[in-house]
Formats: sequence, structure tokens, C-alpha cells
Amino acid sequence: MKKIVAILVVFLFASAINAQQIGMYSHYFYKPMVYNPAFTGTSDATNVMFVSRAQWSDFKGAPQLNIATFDGSLMSKKVGLGVMLMSDRKGITNRIGGEVFYSYRLNINDDMHLQFGVSAGIVDHQIDYSKALVETANDPTLFTDSQRKTVFNGNAGLAFVWKDLEFGVAVPQVVGNRVNYVDTSNVRGYYTQARHYMGSLKYKFYINKEKGLSITPLALVRFVPNTPFQYDGNVNFEWQDKFWIGATYKSGYAVGANVGFCIHKQLFVGYSYDFIIGDIGEYSGMAHELMMNYKFGKNKKAEVVEAPKDDGAYTKRMDSLKMELDASQAKLKELSDKVDQLSKQGSVPPSENKNSQVKDSSAIKRVEDGVLIITNQKSEFKDEDGYLPPKGYYVVIGTYFYRDLAEAETKRFREKGYQTSDWVYSGPKNFNYIFMFKCVTKEEALEKLKIANQAGVKDAWLQELID
Repeated sequence: MKKIVAILVVFLFASAINAQQIGMYSHYFYKPMVYNPAFTGTSDATNVMFVSRAQWSDFKGAPQLNIATFDGSLMSKKVGLGVMLMSDRKGITNRIGGEVFYSYRLNINDDMHLQFGVSAGIVDHQIDYSKALVETANDPTLFTDSQRKTVFNGNAGLAFVWKDLEFGVAVPQVVGNRVNYVDTSNVRGYYTQARHYMGSLKYKFYINKEKGLSITPLALVRFVPNTPFQYDGNVNFEWQDKFWIGATYKSGYAVGANVGFCIHKQLFVGYSYDFIIGDIGEYSGMAHELMMNYKFGKNKKAEVVEAPKDDGAYTKRMDSLKMELDASQAKLKELSDKVDQLSKQGSVPPSENKNSQVKDSSAIKRVEDGVLIITNQKSEFKDEDGYLPPKGYYVVIGTYFYRDLAEAETKRFREKGYQTSDWVYSGPKNFNYIFMFKCVTKEEALEKLKIANQAGVKDAWLQELID
């Protein structure tokens, strides 16, 4: 009889925490990869994040969750890679594990794409019966030692992104392994990795794009078979990448508040606090979470050439470059107007024909219907990660000698709503090319060029990259 009672105790305890096998985590709005591997490497930078969460501090054996993640992107942001280390302690149970994450981005068009993600790793499950509160501690039929088992774990996710809308679905613990425990006296118990079904929906509303002010609501739902349905509602007010403040409602559990800010350039800190609601709130104690994140790469200024501070050389150089750029664009406009004029007169010289080609160094320049198209080998260019950009047509809206200025201009166009804006670096020219759109066909690029012109960019041209 006592063996049966012991087995029931283990079984009921495992069932009671079934819906909480995936550690509760408040900063999912900042790093959704933890719940959904499809969001791996979606940031503009490589990130290292640490999270420590303490929950129900007034209870003995209160839940304690610690997470460390590392993720970034490759192949022009098409592939995301990451790793996560995790420690999740609840009562007499403790889980320690590690996972490897992979995501792939499938572009539908310039504003829409799908992201697929999977993760795989191992989790060590431990139950320490010495921490259990029992009426008869010396009952020989109870577990008397610590039990631990290591099992495989896998997660899968999918995300749909359209401009500032993000929708994701994920299945953590998709394998659903069963962890069996048995002691020397053949007392048995088990723990099941229950499949979780999760969904998220987020949309960013811009209050002022120029100043980077926005409000982002986010809904998160969780479902585990044979357990109550759970949902979270979160809304954040953000100022660029420097500050955020928000509030969260967690169904039947708590109302939360969170705040975060950039401490120094690429180091970010966030804090959240849960106000426990319901009957348990009076006894549960504190529930709060601390997050730290460091960004590599995108905001790095190591490649910026610093000018002397005492002679104004930097300003003079920038003025000189601007004059050169303005002169070059003026000549381009003059050539385009001349070609159009001669074409109307029917006396276009062969060298200035609308479909003529002029080879300048490794580049081939031509003017078609008043649009300048320059063709180069893609091997002469590289993206921000040092990889060759894909071939195609790029709607170029400007060039800069200094990388930080190119990044700033790219960010400005993104904040204006042109999220596909980016830049590539030309080694032979030693210039950074800012483009608003990247297209597969010339016809599509010509249509996108009209959008650039409507945005106030009068001297945009098409840069064709070939193998």
C-alpha cells in the first residue's frame, strides 16, 4: 500500500507541474527564440543574453530559472544559428540542459517572409527526494536517493513576418519523451516531457518613425493537453533601441511590469516584476526577472576611421566627399538628360545609345530609358558579415566612404518604413553602397526605382551584380 501511495505522490506531482515544464519567462518579447526556434538570428546583430528569474520566493524550493543564449545570422540573414544553456529548478526537481538552434528564412517578397526553425539538445532531469516533505521520512518504501535521467529534447517552430507584423507557432518538447525512475527496492515513478503548443502575435505601431517612438502589443498563448489554457498579453512602449517600458497580464497568475534600457552602446539591461494575483498572492512572495544582453557586430565602430580632433580634418574630408558625390550625381543626371534629348532627335551616337554599354574598369555602365544600370561582378562586393551578396539588381540610393555613415543612413530609411534598406561594401571602389530594394529581375527593379523616386531619392540607379 505504501508503495502505491509513493507512486501516486510522484505521479500527481509530475502532473501538477505539467503545464510549467517550460520555464516561465517574461522577456520573450525581447528574445522569442527561447520559446520558438524560428526566431533564431533575426536580430541585426549577434547577441549574447543572460536571464535569471526567481518566482514565489516565500515558498521553500521556489522555481528558479537561469538561461544563457547566443545567436546570430549567416548568408545575408537567411540562416540563423544559436545555442542555449538552461537551468530550471522547481521543488525537488531540477532540469539542466543545452540546445542548438537553427532557422532558415524564405523570402516571399521584399516585405514578407517565412522563417522555419528547429532546435535539439539534451536535458538532465533530477529529482532529489531528500528535499521532499513527508510524514514518515524513514519509510523504507519511499525513494531514498536522488534520481537523475538524461534524455533528448527537440523543439520546432514557424514564423510569418509581414512588415511590422510577426506571427509564430511552436511546439516545445515535440518528442514527448518519458523519463522513468526506479530505486533499489523497485519503487517506480516517471516524468513525461509533455508537448506544449504555443502561438504568438506581435505588431509594432509607430508613433513617430523619425524619432523611433513605437508601441508594440504582443499576445502569447500556451496549451498543454489535459491542463488549463494559458495566455499572456503584453504591450511595450519603445524609444529606438535605447529604452522600453511595458506591462503584462498573465492569465490567472499575475500582472507584470517591465523596463529596459541601453547602458552603454551595445549593452542592454531589462527588469520585470510580477504582482501575483488570486488567493496565492498573499503567500507567494516576490517574482521577478533580470535580463542582460550584449550585441556584437552591427553596432561595432571598430572600422570607423577617426579623424584628428584638433585640425577639423574629419569635417573637411566629409565636405570634400560630399562635393565629389554631388558632382558625380550631377554628371550622371546631365548624361541621362543628354541621352533622352538625342534620342528624341533621332541622332543618338552609338556610344550614348539608350542600350549602349560602356566598360569602365571592371564595371559595365549603360543607360536604358533614362535609368543608369551598372553591372559588376558580385565578387567585388561583400555584405556586413563579410559574405558575397546574392546576384540581382539593387536600387542604390547613395554611397558613403565611411561605414558608420552608411549604417546611419540605412537606419534612417528603415525608420521611414523601408525595412529592406541595407548596404554592401565595394572593395575596388572603397565605398559603401546603400540600397533600398534588392530584386531578382530588372523589371521588378525598375518598378522599385519608382518607389525610391517617390521617397525623394532623385539620383537612384540600378546596380546589377552577376556571377
